[in-house]
Amino acid sequence: MPPQFLQALGSIFIPVTAQLQSLYGLAAYLPTVLPTQKPQGVPDEIALVFYQSQQAYLDTSLIVAGRAYSSLHQTVFAFPASQSGFPVLLGSATALDQPYYLFNGAVDWQTGFAQVYVGARPSAVTTQQFASQLQRFFQDQQNQPPSGLDGAIFCISSDWVLYWEHWESEAASLQGDISDLPKISTRVLLQPHMAQQVHSSLTAHYPGLSNVESKSFNILF
Repeated sequence: MPPQFLQALGSIFIPVTAQLQSLYGLAAYLPTVLPTQKPQGVPDEIALVFYQSQQAYLDTSLIVAGRAYSSLHQTVFAFPASQSGFPVLLGSATALDQPYYLFNGAVDWQTGFAQVYVGARPSAVTTQQFASQLQRFFQDQQNQPPSGLDGAIFCISSDWVLYWEHWESEAASLQGDISDLPKISTRVLLQPHMAQQVHSSLTAHYPGLSNVESKSFNILF
């Protein structure tokens, strides 16, 4: 992971996402920058991005500044390797690279307690075994959620799994099962999203964020 990538994320991309997109319906933004030393194929950066509605997100393409922000992705991330998608409710089956959510209730991810897990597929485990074991874990979470777990989103690829949890409180999260995921996958990162304020003004003299590697933020705006 080159230093220029980390600098661009902290000084430009993460803060401008909050500054600009909050004008057009951004409701919560939780980015994570992965460690430089990680298994091959695991993403360099991941994020949950919430808008007031899916239509609010789609409407940003009608706005000049929204299109400018979209084009900024090309200067930071590699395409087509970089992916994004809207999660769908988990049912009886899962597809690789499709994000899923576990619960239907509305959740404010800027409040409460959020944490993220990133795991890699062990080399001795086939992709099918990896996906099947993870699917059972997430369906168990969906069918018998611990008290206080009100939001959960995951995505499984052939080589990794991403999982975000939202809890009513940090104390409630201690009753969760996220620590069982390293039994299924090789742990790359497990950490809470720490609150991080960014300057709200697009015209402020503001350096952005520094030392973003291996950190998960809940960006406040």
